[in-house]
Amino acid sequence: MILKFNCIFSKIFIFFSTVSIFFLLSSLAISAQNQTSLLKLQNYFKNGDCNSLVQKIGPFTKKNSWVNRDLWLRSQILNVKCEINLGNAQKALTILNEIKEKEFLDSLIYQKIRALLKLKKYEDAFKNFRLLLKHPKKIFYLNGLRENIKKEFVNDKKIRIVFPLLHETRNEPKLFLKDFEIYSIYKKGAKLNGIKMESKSKLIGWQFPNDEESARKSHKELNENDFKNITSRTILKRVQTLSKLKLNKYLLIHLSQLRFSKDKKLITDLGKTYLKSLYKERHYRKIINLFNKKILSEKWYLEKEIQLYWLSRAHIKRKDIENGRSTIYKLIRHNPKSKFLPILFDQLASRYLIDSETEKAKFWLQKLIKNFPKHRLFTQSTWLLSWTNIKEKNYEKAIFYLSKGLKTKIYNSEMKAKFLFWLGKSYQKFNKFENARKNYKKLIINYPNTYYGMRLLSSKNDLKNLFDTKISNQEVPFFEPSQKLSKRSKTILRRSNFLFDIAEFDQAKDELFSGLGKFKNKSLNWNASNLLDKKGYHKEVLRIVANSFLPKMKKLDVRDSKIWRLAYPKPYWKLVKEYSSQAGIDPFFALAIMREESHFDTMALSSSKAMGLMQLMPNTAKEVAKKKKIKLPNKEKIFDHIINIQLGIFYLGQIARKFQSELIYTAGSYNAGPHNMKKWLNRFNGIKIDEFVESIPYKETKNYVKRVYLTYKIYKNIYSS
Repeated sequence: MILKFNCIFSKIFIFFSTVSIFFLLSSLAISAQNQTSLLKLQNYFKNGDCNSLVQKIGPFTKKNSWVNRDLWLRSQILNVKCEINLGNAQKALTILNEIKEKEFLDSLIYQKIRALLKLKKYEDAFKNFRLLLKHPKKIFYLNGLRENIKKEFVNDKKIRIVFPLLHETRNEPKLFLKDFEIYSIYKKGAKLNGIKMESKSKLIGWQFPNDEESARKSHKELNENDFKNITSRTILKRVQTLSKLKLNKYLLIHLSQLRFSKDKKLITDLGKTYLKSLYKERHYRKIINLFNKKILSEKWYLEKEIQLYWLSRAHIKRKDIENGRSTIYKLIRHNPKSKFLPILFDQLASRYLIDSETEKAKFWLQKLIKNFPKHRLFTQSTWLLSWTNIKEKNYEKAIFYLSKGLKTKIYNSEMKAKFLFWLGKSYQKFNKFENARKNYKKLIINYPNTYYGMRLLSSKNDLKNLFDTKISNQEVPFFEPSQKLSKRSKTILRRSNFLFDIAEFDQAKDELFSGLGKFKNKSLNWNASNLLDKKGYHKEVLRIVANSFLPKMKKLDVRDSKIWRLAYPKPYWKLVKEYSSQAGIDPFFALAIMREESHFDTMALSSSKAMGLMQLMPNTAKEVAKKKKIKLPNKEKIFDHIINIQLGIFYLGQIARKFQSELIYTAGSYNAGPHNMKKWLNRFNGIKIDEFVESIPYKETKNYVKRVYLTYKIYKNIYSS
């Protein structure tokens, strides 16, 4: 009987276990299916295929169609965004009204505003504007709200309607009216509604123009009463805006118009801006004339010290070294501890070095390090003194200045590594091999993952004979931060992940970095890096790594580990390998160039108009495309990641062939142009590669080749296995 009961019990247990496993597997299958479905929806949205998204989501609009509310909510917001884009704003509004979730209420309100504006239900839209402006996260919606206002309220009828909302916010101009386009809408709305604008409101537009035309127009519109209400702070705010817009030519005319105040301190501040603008516009002769005519003192109330500073800089820029030097001596007599003196010493020394007057340059550099040992230019000056002596083969003096530099606090690890590297070389040249060995050992133990550390570790000459093989890259492992995430940190990550999932990419990044603050929370930094890496935002990952983990990575063992893959990822690897093979170059070299050029930002645009991942100049892209018979219908197509990688790597291959695939010459040519590299090779003919790098005249190119070399070596160390 007992045996029979046990048998029945066993069968029942097996049955329920089987059923439980079945439901568990079904649940997992549904979960996986939901995740896949959401991913498909996200891809449809990214590719602008809203028709497919709306069609695909049809059977999955109910909450119980999804494994949890999070996935359902994300799918619904993507659905809403697509319905609005397709012109179905009423349908979008219906979906939004059915959502009762409160966790991400701000996102729902924002989408509701978009739908209501499309439906011309302006009063309802404004109610939601007011709700969102009370929300703690309002700052992250302001750009979107501003763009919606500028896009929607374009005619007189609509401007009349939006005016009350803008009028409510006039005392908080940072919300809307700081944007000059919206300020113009507000100003027109006041006129259409028969409301006379008060001076305080008019001065908002005056403080925040967006170009020279709006700057001139806003100034012209002020009346006598408005000028009476202008404070010194308001004037300085306008000048600050104009300076940020780089409107130096306009400032040179306009600053005199702002001298109506009796505030002498204000006029002095305006005078300083006036001198800076003259200097930036290269009006060096005028600076000299103004000084000689005493206008800087009588009109702008500028102190003698600042006048002599700008006067000396003007003379040096005009290559009038004698007067530049004479002015510096006048400043020394006026104030031997002036904060401007080290800057002038440095500028005069640099001018002498350009003119190959090395001894005179040394004199001024020595004055700088003697009189200003705590100044930020001290380390650079000791380096320049060291380097000039190395070039003259005066290794004893080079050792003296390099040692002096190392005695000060050098916070930059690359600079510290540079001093140790060249101190070792100088001792070696001076036949003090034990001293050389000690400095090389310090470099390899403390700064192996710097350009100079990698140069030493990769060297094939007699340097390696100076230290035993036991001295190598320390095997220091990286320990992932173990501190538990706080509730605040979890909320930051959860919100950012949600925003990424609903395709609000910029807001997701803004909120995440706002939460990271000064990067002091290592656990949050680590989790944020992994989130961004998963989403493919490598540029932002590199920002976190640089601010949080980089100092420790200078001596970490370079290996195939998570921290190194985060810092040196391989995006677009299949494309890079394919095109590198065709171009005859190492794919890791191409990847190193891409990382240092754009930090993997497909839409990167430099001040010189270089475009995309490989930072191609438009003319270069056209030439390579024509040569390789690649279709390039318009300039914007250069941003396309496939075309940009293809053209960039083919161009890199062309350069590599010209310079026998020498990495440093090729990288330098990619940055400064092959013509400059050929010129430098002729000029510095016969010197070794390490000396050549330090001799490159362009500071940008010099630093660039060092970064590319280091990045290439690290990539090889991580992934070569």
